[in-house]
Amino acid sequence: MAKKPAKRKNRPRKHIIADMSLHHVAFLVSACGYTVEPTRNDYGYDLSVFTFDPTGAYENGNIFVQLKATDHIRIAKRTGNVKFNISKSDIMTWEAEHFPVYLVVFDAIGRVAYQLYLQRYFQSNNIKSTAMTTESLEVSLPATVLTEPAIRVWRDEKNAILKRLGAATHV
Repeated sequence: MAKKPAKRKNRPRKHIIADMSLHHVAFLVSACGYTVEPTRNDYGYDLSVFTFDPTGAYENGNIFVQLKATDHIRIAKRTGNVKFNISKSDIMTWEAEHFPVYLVVFDAIGRVAYQLYLQRYFQSNNIKSTAMTTESLEVSLPATVLTEPAIRVWRDEKNAILKRLGAATHV
């Protein structure tokens, strides 16, 4: 009896579209003159973005990005917003973060991404993980395509937070 040949590993679609989302965002960030560092282990953050001023000088602080890629983008009929579910455990992490965290939902079919500044969304909608009675929350992202100007706003928002925080005291 002949042995069946071993089957090679297959690359699932979810891995392909996850890479597409990373490269899509990394291209936009790089086009702005900033850098992207993918995280090795995902504990609620897929990327860190480091920014530079117009002269190319490094700026303190960073921006966190959680990527979500899908072939089945959900658009609300009434508002036209993108709908996406996030977990309570992620919300617990993100709401306590000092620097901006953006959820980026990548539509792999349309090859476009949408963003949501998470802490602003939580605070504007009075969302607190400690008050949640479910293990996930559906968020609503404006259906505005992520662009280079939007990435530059990320930098401005991060720098505004640094200014409000002031100098750190280490002694």
